[in-house]
Amino acid sequence: MQNRTTKSLIVKTAEELILSYGYQGFSYNDIASAINIRKASIHYHFPKKEDLGIAFIRKYSRLFSLWGKRLGSISNKEKLIAFCRMYGSLSNGCTRICPIGMVAADYHSMPEGIREHSQRLIAQVEEWLTDLVEKGKEAGEFRQYLSSSDTARHMIYVMSGSLKMARIFKEPGRIKRAEKDLVFHICNE
Repeated sequence: MQNRTTKSLIVKTAEELILSYGYQGFSYNDIASAINIRKASIHYHFPKKEDLGIAFIRKYSRLFSLWGKRLGSISNKEKLIAFCRMYGSLSNGCTRICPIGMVAADYHSMPEGIREHSQRLIAQVEEWLTDLVEKGKEAGEFRQYLSSSDTARHMIYVMSGSLKMARIFKEPGRIKRAEKDLVFHICNE
């Protein structure tokens, strides 16, 4: 395996383990076993588990930015629905939770570097959603009485919570229901 490929594979494997079991729920040994490499190879790319956790959070920050740009000029309501569906896709058949939910669950046991990067990721998502609500209100698509920043946080709470509940009860319909509830409460139609 080439260095870059190995590093990407390590991050991808860590991602699956983190979203399924949490930051504290996996070890370098788990990754090494899953992709058939030595733990020393993981330590070469990520000397500390914190380094790998930061790489995981940075990956989601990049992916979120790219995702938002790819939406293009669809309506604000369609962007809201796309956000909910993107969140739902993270559940992988009710086996995983979202990165924000994982961070919240393991926050006090995480190293400071991961906490800082997690706060930046959450702020990035909140900022994008706040902007979405502002534009939706300006376009007359969203209810005017909504506080943009409060609504943005509410969207994260609802979607993150729906993934957790869907996982606990093994009911993917809970995610779809959360999407419908948000659209109903936020949109004018």
